[in-house]
Amino acid sequence: MLAGGRLQVICPQAEFPLEGAPYSYAPMYTWMKRGANDRPLDGELERVAAALSTFVDEACQRYDVDADRLALMGFSQGGFLAYRLALSEPHRWQGAAMLSTWLSDEAADDVHPDAADLPLLVQHGTNDPLVGVDRGRNSRDQLQAMRMNLDYREYPMQHEIGRQSMHDLSLWLTERLLNERPVD
Repeated sequence: MLAGGRLQVICPQAEFPLEGAPYSYAPMYTWMKRGANDRPLDGELERVAAALSTFVDEACQRYDVDADRLALMGFSQGGFLAYRLALSEPHRWQGAAMLSTWLSDEAADDVHPDAADLPLLVQHGTNDPLVGVDRGRNSRDQLQAMRMNLDYREYPMQHEIGRQSMHDLSLWLTERLLNERPVD
C-alpha cells in the first residue's frame, strides 16, 4: 500500500501486552513499563528510544537496508517515540512521519540543532477519541515555533490510518525515499 510496494517496511513490536485494550479483536501492546497512575516509570522513554535505535541498526544489517534511504514512522505511542528518535537523530532519516500522536516534552527538549532540516509529516484525525486532535495541533504549534520542516494534515477519521491519510503518506514516502515526484 505504500509507494506501490516498492519500499521495505520493518515494524518492531512493543514489549508489553496492554491490559484492557479497547479493541477486543486484536491484542494491543505498549512500549513502556508503567507505575502509579499508569505513568511510565522514570527512564523508560530513554530506555525504549535506545532500544529502538539499536533495532533500526540491526534491522538495516539483517535485511540489507540502504541506511541512506531511511524514513521513520510511528503511530500513536509509536509516533511519540518516533518524535524522540527523529528530533534527536535527524541525520539518520530522510524524513519522519508521526501519525495520530503527540510531541512529548522530553522529545521537544532533546532536539538536535540540525533537526529543522528534517522533513516531518504529521497526520491526525479530527475525531480521534484516544489522542485528541488538540494534542496533534499543540504538537504542530510547537514544531512550527521550532521552525521545523513540517507538513501537518488533518483528516475526518478517528484513531486510525484512513484511506486519504494512507494515500498522502505513500506520496510523501515516494518523494523522500524514491526521489520521485509522485502524481497525485
